[in-house]
Amino acid sequence: MNRIALKHRILLLTFLVFSVCAVNALTLNPLIEAPQGHTIINQEPLLFNDQIIFVTEKDSDYTLWAYDLNNNSYQELQVFEDYFKPRFYILGDYFYFKDGFDPNIVWRSDGTADGTTTASSNIFYTTPLVKRGDLIFARGGSLGGNLIVIGEQGVAEYVNHLNQSTSGNSTVGLACGFSIHDVIYSSRTTFGEHTLTRIRPGNNVDYTPELPQGFELWPERVWFYEDTCFFHIDTYIQSGDILVIPKQGDHYFLGEQLGFSEINYLTRFKDHFYLMAEDEDRQNHIVKLSLDLSTVVKQVEFDSFAIVSLTVSDDYLIAYTHSGPAASPPAWTTGYFDEDLNQISGLGGPFTDVPQIYLRDGGETVVINHHTNGLNLKTLTTDITRELPGLDLNQKELISVITDKDETETYAIIKDLRSGQSSIKSLDTIPDVGSLSVGNWFDPDYQSQGMSVVEGLRDDGSRYLFVTLYLFRDGEPLWLAGTSNINYPQPTLDIELGAYSGPGLWQPDTTAQVEKFADMTLSMSGCHQLMVNFITVDGQTFSLELQRMVNNDIKLYCKD
Repeated sequence: MNRIALKHRILLLTFLVFSVCAVNALTLNPLIEAPQGHTIINQEPLLFNDQIIFVTEKDSDYTLWAYDLNNNSYQELQVFEDYFKPRFYILGDYFYFKDGFDPNIVWRSDGTADGTTTASSNIFYTTPLVKRGDLIFARGGSLGGNLIVIGEQGVAEYVNHLNQSTSGNSTVGLACGFSIHDVIYSSRTTFGEHTLTRIRPGNNVDYTPELPQGFELWPERVWFYEDTCFFHIDTYIQSGDILVIPKQGDHYFLGEQLGFSEINYLTRFKDHFYLMAEDEDRQNHIVKLSLDLSTVVKQVEFDSFAIVSLTVSDDYLIAYTHSGPAASPPAWTTGYFDEDLNQISGLGGPFTDVPQIYLRDGGETVVINHHTNGLNLKTLTTDITRELPGLDLNQKELISVITDKDETETYAIIKDLRSGQSSIKSLDTIPDVGSLSVGNWFDPDYQSQGMSVVEGLRDDGSRYLFVTLYLFRDGEPLWLAGTSNINYPQPTLDIELGAYSGPGLWQPDTTAQVEKFADMTLSMSGCHQLMVNFITVDGQTFSLELQRMVNNDIKLYCKD
């Protein structure tokens, strides 16, 4: 039955909502299932040119796939007959990766089968690739003694520049540079001590004599920002400092220039550099520097805990501080700061973890860990302040989050804990019939009738909605009501409505007569649109699309 006919035969409806609950909630929608007979391996996929690059396994063979997000189609890029769990790195119009053979081969791909080829004829060692700036570094040669540099200009190999006895990835992870022909790298002497050297045409530089004897370098504390390489020089005898090596100009020690006795960490946030530093009294500071690194703009002192790390989000600099191993029991805290190093109240706090942040175009996607009864539970959100609710992943295992700084979307590998199978899902927003939306609703044709929805909280923590409709039938008022449990996120809500009748409903010793009138489904098509679908007991169906009456409060919580 159509809407107009129903209005004439049965009732006239509009809705007043005192507390209909609607926000943009998050959900994970199925996107990529493994092709038949294949299993998606738990390896971090790549978002590249409107494609998701991922790997499956079938009968001990590994297949590299490209899933086109525009037409939802699969394309097989390459099959590998050996263990294959690559990391992908984008340079220009290609992404690069290594296979699992010995010796390794480095491949590059433009996202098509024909465009997936070997990147060079060099022999690569079995250690992983490392990308820093616009260069990829690798160890080469049968014993790993060569430094191979891959850039958009091509490939350069520096023979016997690395110590062949150095195991793992530490030395290549310390490389930095400005082109494939202008590279700074570290090796080790026969006594196991680090060296630091710059190779460039006609003007090599050995920095080792200027560095403390027995100094150490760590891959996670080598940075590249805007044609400048930064190396944290660590020593167990003297205080640490950061060696600044610009592409053009003289190198220098940053802590020495600024007057700090020790500098431990460097990061960029909103067009400024920030440091973890200690003064001559061994007090810990977060320091904001000018963009040219020459001036201290502001600094914040930490009296007790040591600063362990600085993490950058879109809007906050997050400091993780710890009491150290000597404290019993140990304690830690996180503090959120704006770009002027003002601490933000209500964020972070004692015994909270630093969230995992995945940058994307127009924002960020965040994984927040919270510990309950010995379990490490995760919440996936696009709002690091958690003013808007996230998606709890308690019944799912999050393998990896897939974003790109030039793309707005977020994807994730999720493992089904029952089947053990992984799939790739898209993180989408859905209007949620929940508790955070407040306002009045009406049918524009009949603004004087409506519905109220009241939220309640039970002793066990569950939530419910009590719905009351104020209607007319045959010229007489009609009162309908129903109750439904709600869970988050709740994109739709089904409610069984009962019609109440009988004399003296509010008089003592009288009982209202209740009969089922209809099944009603509420759903949100937007922050300010509510869709109502009815199926009456006699089989009639109809729908109403309601509008929100003006309510400025909801604009703070729900945005289309």
